Amino acid sequence: MRAVWSVFFALFVLVTGVSFAYADDLDNVITAEMKRQNIPGLAIGITKDGKISRLSGYGYANLEWQAPVTPDTVFQTGSTGKQFTSLAILMLQQEGKLSIEDPISKFFPDAPASWADIRLKHLLSHTSGLDDEYSSVNLQQTYTPDALRQLMYKAPKSRPSGTKWAYSNSGYVMLGLVIEKITGAPYHDYFTSHIFKPLGMSATRDISELDIIPGRAAGYERDEPKIGSPLKNQAWVSPTFNKTADGSTYITARDFATYLAALDAPSALFGPLWAQTKAPVIKPDAAKPAFYAMGWFTVMVEGTRIDFHSGSWQGFNAYIIHWPQQKTGVVILVNTNVPEYREFIGKVLPAAVPGLPLPPR
Repeated sequence: MRAVWSVFFALFVLVTGVSFAYADDLDNVITAEMKRQNIPGLAIGITKDGKISRLSGYGYANLEWQAPVTPDTVFQTGSTGKQFTSLAILMLQQEGKLSIEDPISKFFPDAPASWADIRLKHLLSHTSGLDDEYSSVNLQQTYTPDALRQLMYKAPKSRPSGTKWAYSNSGYVMLGLVIEKITGAPYHDYFTSHIFKPLGMSATRDISELDIIPGRAAGYERDEPKIGSPLKNQAWVSPTFNKTADGSTYITARDFATYLAALDAPSALFGPLWAQTKAPVIKPDAAKPAFYAMGWFTVMVEGTRIDFHSGSWQGFNAYIIHWPQQKTGVVILVNTNVPEYREFIGKVLPAAVPGLPLPPR
């Protein structure tokens, strides 16, 4: 994050399907929030009735070169990519190669004895009882797949599986290793052949520092998560931690909107599987407004169902939200960790989809 935000705020907008001769309410809201919170670049996609209704890009993909964001700018998904992992696991179940009822020890017999009650469905739903191991991990160190697995084995298990929800990236790292064990190839190869290519998501791929990737955005971080904290280039992490199934995917607003639109297409390609990813694994906690299924949070607000997820990694924020009853979706990709993220989403979504209820904060 060594680039400095330009004194002059430049706005670049590219809209697909609709032509604007002047800024509309959504443009005005996004532009104002980007300026207020010092957000370098943003891409948004909106879907309706199984089709993309709008794609827009704002600001800069790269501050040093002042390259504008477009709907084809490549961002990181962060944890919004967990839904690809859950979908892949359910596809492998459909192929008869595993069951979400399988214990993790079926695939890795050397797993800790305390993991004996962990089944794949628990990893998918963050109900495994595992805490995150990332707090003590050196993100600059490179690990082999076997060493990474041994590292995940150190994740504390503080409760019996299937009894309580607690977010765990470690669980999704293990799911990626399961996919690789079953397919004999990097898990992202399976994503590409079974999800991205069938849906026409041509720009979506695994993260790589070595490959030349047209339109790749730079990520920008802040020392402190507050407005006024200066931007710096994203911190370097080992390729190991950009190859894990808890959200290591490059994507564009066009591709993510294509994915969202497919959820509402008349002949949804993965309809039954998508429905399963949005179904709870354990009984929802009545005291909490939203619960987690498999790669999606889901909630009922004012009689309207809302499915959503956010993600943050290496100076990128991502947000995806779907109103299945209204067949409407929104994806927002940003190349910085937004200081006031909830306030930002609370302003942008009403302008993007007026009249629709918002998920709880």
